[in-house]
Amino acid sequence: MQWGDKMAESELNNLIIAAFEQVTAPKYHDVRIQLAKASQELTNGTDEIKVMVGVRRELLQADLSLTIKNRITGLPVAYQKLFNYVAPRLKKVDAQVIDRYTHYGFIPMKLGSTVKYS
Repeated sequence: MQWGDKMAESELNNLIIAAFEQVTAPKYHDVRIQLAKASQELTNGTDEIKVMVGVRRELLQADLSLTIKNRITGLPVAYQKLFNYVAPRLKKVDAQVIDRYTHYGFIPMKLGSTVKYS
């Protein structure tokens, strides 16, 4: 499938909606909010790669009590399925494209200050 393919976007959105509906535990409240936003962004035509980067970040941060080794396998099954859909697709994307969505144009400096670069 090609990026931007409506079928792929639909499959991604279906997985996001399933994860949102199936996992209702209070500790995943913030993740559910972000999944709802991701689904809305896909519906509004936001770039699929940008949405997948955000979803991957949210799932990796979903339960920080888990060790890095168990960060995904310790999550509910619906979240695991979503991550296992997103992660391999993002590995195929060019690093420069990923950087565009993960770097915000700031370089962290000492004492919490930042320097903007362009």
